[in-house]
Amino acid sequence: MTEPKPLTSAEARDLLPARIDGPEVPVRRLWDAAASGEAAADAAVVLARLDADAWTRWRAAGIGAVVAPVADVDALTDVRADDPARWAVADTRLALARLSRRLDARPAIAAVGVHPSAVVDPSARLGARVAVGPLAVVGPDAVVEDDAVIGAGAFVGARARVGAGSVLRERVVVEDGVVVGRRCWLQAGAVIGGDGFGFAPGPRGAERIHHLGTVVLGDDVEVGANACIDRATLGATVIGPRCKIDNLVQIGHNVRVGADALIAGQTGIAGSTQVGDRVVIGGAAGVSDHLEIGDDARIAGGAGVTKNVPAGDTWGGYPAQPVRRWIRERYLIGRLEAIWAFVKGRT
Repeated sequence: MTEPKPLTSAEARDLLPARIDGPEVPVRRLWDAAASGEAAADAAVVLARLDADAWTRWRAAGIGAVVAPVADVDALTDVRADDPARWAVADTRLALARLSRRLDARPAIAAVGVHPSAVVDPSARLGARVAVGPLAVVGPDAVVEDDAVIGAGAFVGARARVGAGSVLRERVVVEDGVVVGRRCWLQAGAVIGGDGFGFAPGPRGAERIHHLGTVVLGDDVEVGANACIDRATLGATVIGPRCKIDNLVQIGHNVRVGADALIAGQTGIAGSTQVGDRVVIGGAAGVSDHLEIGDDARIAGGAGVTKNVPAGDTWGGYPAQPVRRWIRERYLIGRLEAIWAFVKGRT
């Protein structure tokens, strides 16, 4: 791993943005807030809460800079000239996202250019500064736009399009005709555009319905490792811009997901369901087919959704229902034995 270019206080002030108090510290790395022992003088720690105990600890550890909420930094009273720098921010999690991107020194997924072992069809079109890694395949008439990265062993099918700045990590599969928007990030093993689960019962058993549609990923979509998004039967399975999809998620054919949705790991969404904008679905949830989940709805982890969810509602449980009703139901189930004992005592 190479050393990143030092992040100066002046750059951090604009990047985060942050109010910088204390010494000028060139930061090269992030430090784990749960780590013990002596820290590095060129490291920054990001804290969701900075109280007197935390301040004392990081002063003693020798950390270079503390990134913390503005109100917590302002509340500090015991500040010395040789203390760590204080980078006061409005949102520490957003600061962590920007710092981690800026200080990411991991090796490139693939070098710019086409690796000798890669196979690129002569009819494919590669934009400027495209990287195609070892054993990757780019099929006939595929388009890979400027600054895109195709990792080792990844596959881009015939007539597929990978948008500018998008990254396909190792062994990602983008099937024929699939459209990946700009600045998308597909983690290792993701499969975009495989056939959906569609069969017609017949005298010779179930016969496959060939899926002739496609998948369209909007700009800035992220798809986790080994997630699968199935192609539509005839039209398009659509994932809206800025959606974030976790590892091992299954999205069935003809599903449409709106903008800015967050879908946590091991969730399954069955075919033709419509998911609105800004929906949040917790891990290991299951959503039945042909449903509508309204804008800004929230689905608890492990929920089993079998009915339409109105916009803005929060549902949980199996079968899923409005969260207050679900919580009350769980409470009452837990009280059944005591209720039963009370009823028996009265009879």
